[in-house]
Amino acid sequence: MLDARISALVALALSSSLASAQIKSEGAAAAVAYGLPTAEVPTVFVQPPDVGAYLAEDEVRGPFPLRYGALMDVDVAWANDGVWDQLENGDWAWRFKVLSPGAKSIGLEFDEFWLPEGGQINLYDDTLETVFGSYTSVNNQPHEQIQFEPFPGESVIFEYVHPAGAREMAKLHLGTVIYDYRGLFELENQLDDGSGGGTGAGSCLVNVNCPEGDPYELQKRATVRTLSGGSLCSGALINNTAFDGEQLVLTAWHCGQGSNTVFRFNYQTSGCSGGSAPTGQNVSGATNLASYQSSDGRLLRINSNIPSNYNPYFAGWNRTTQNPTFAMSMHHPSGGVKKISIDNNGATKVSVGFQGIGTVQAWNCNWNVGDTLGGSSGGPLFDQNGQLRGGLTGGPGGNCPMIDYYGRFYTFWSNTNIDTWLDPLGLGVTSIDGFDPNNPGGGPGGTTPQIDSISPATIAAVNPTSPVTITLTGDGFDGVTSVEVDGVPLSAFPPEFSVPNNSTLVVTLQPPYNVGTKTIKVIEGALSDEVVVPVTFNLTPTIDLVNSDPSFLISAFPLEVYMGSFPNDLAFLLVSTSLVPSTLPGIFSASIGNNLTNLFLVNNFVINPATGYAKVDIPISGLPTGTKLYFQAGVLSSVLPSLPLNMSNVESGTVLF
Repeated sequence: MLDARISALVALALSSSLASAQIKSEGAAAAVAYGLPTAEVPTVFVQPPDVGAYLAEDEVRGPFPLRYGALMDVDVAWANDGVWDQLENGDWAWRFKVLSPGAKSIGLEFDEFWLPEGGQINLYDDTLETVFGSYTSVNNQPHEQIQFEPFPGESVIFEYVHPAGAREMAKLHLGTVIYDYRGLFELENQLDDGSGGGTGAGSCLVNVNCPEGDPYELQKRATVRTLSGGSLCSGALINNTAFDGEQLVLTAWHCGQGSNTVFRFNYQTSGCSGGSAPTGQNVSGATNLASYQSSDGRLLRINSNIPSNYNPYFAGWNRTTQNPTFAMSMHHPSGGVKKISIDNNGATKVSVGFQGIGTVQAWNCNWNVGDTLGGSSGGPLFDQNGQLRGGLTGGPGGNCPMIDYYGRFYTFWSNTNIDTWLDPLGLGVTSIDGFDPNNPGGGPGGTTPQIDSISPATIAAVNPTSPVTITLTGDGFDGVTSVEVDGVPLSAFPPEFSVPNNSTLVVTLQPPYNVGTKTIKVIEGALSDEVVVPVTFNLTPTIDLVNSDPSFLISAFPLEVYMGSFPNDLAFLLVSTSLVPSTLPGIFSASIGNNLTNLFLVNNFVINPATGYAKVDIPISGLPTGTKLYFQAGVLSSVLPSLPLNMSNVESGTVLF
């Protein structure tokens, strides 16, 4: 028989509350790995602000960044607050809980932050259903401060694990709690479906992966969202004359980004009308290099190395006084996914007065496509050559089409010393092209990639051999700089695509695979080709255990099991530790379960017609190393329901630790 822990696992899986449990981010918190109780963690109570007063103030703040949070002063240090627990391996865990009733999310900003090698931080809720982290010494900043990404809800538990062998103690002092009174996550999601219809503010928004954005793949990779001091803005990576990838960002003076700014990359939907948008590509920490109020310009340098799989592009710039004959902007309205605005007639010079800023020497744009909202501030303005000409200050608002004003880059240049960073070679040039780390030689890469065929030609919604590899055959792949699937760049490390030779490119697709299509786009500089891969329903019952043998299961994370069949079929998921068959005459004949003595029903699931699969997350915390689990599903057809059940393949997984 399964031991008591496996029995408890199955019982938990049957509960509706646990069926939706999901650990959002990687990182094994000590509370998960060692079973530390959350109920005993001391609470730091933060008095909620006057939300009504903040909202009223926001109505009259003018073109300042979209504020979502109130900054609340606190004084929390490891020497005086929280609780310390020694772990079984000799490490020590320091924990405290921040509670501020009514907050939509909680942000933690440390004015003292430094971790020794081996130190680890996680954030989680009381139930351990949501865990952020781990954060390590990799996150150390030159100024020894940090702002963590907002944590959903009115409370969060902070956990720092100090390694037993560390010679130096961490520097940790929490000085500010950001009380989210607007609902940051709701702001992010409310505009994700593109145009909202009508003619009011926000109704003209266009996702960057709509056809209007297709010519501007490089500019998409340059545009970022910023989060700083409880406010949201936009900005762009900008190149310098050394073409060395120095991590410089052009944004707006009025955005006021500080040293703890969090930058988000590639935050854009995979399709024109919606789809997935990655939220995990973030980098924290910046240095303010220069700013100029009258051009509403600010130049930042990102302190931490931008991971190569974020696929950054450093936009070129033009500091001449000539009017752009074409104008295009990318930005993050309401802090949400990236949008595009286009003025086919170019931009003209104006001087505009803004409350709280003064007179700004600006470019005037009258959009033919798209518009902007709060959070778009600082978004880059590109000209007909794809070069930066300024950042968004604001506009009068109102109905579509809208007018917006962008601080002029050449005014920023003429009145500050930004040439120190943007022209380190002292060339005195008035414009430069962008820099692509994946194509450092510049240009289109030489040859347009051409896709002639793919193998396999189609994929099913559930694949027991996931991740699925698709081989593209064609020509011109040697210079490929990036690959996108449904508009989302694939990771360079761990590698999700490879180029064995000029005529072959291999793409790795991670689950899930929703029925419909997946578009694979191969990019070489400014040139590209794409192919559509159909995703079909499984013709026979199929299951996929993610990280199944020969990979390993990690007990700190729940199992992910996908079940595929025809729409609305009913799948009964079984689990066992025995590969000896079981038969219930006339009902099913399974390949696992040792004659029914070692067979358990996890639950039954309906195959979703919209996705082609059903999915369940099953927690396995506490299972001993080496435990091998076998899964199989019996499926009842929704069209011609009859017994015995149609049985799926068997998937197995081994617990590593």
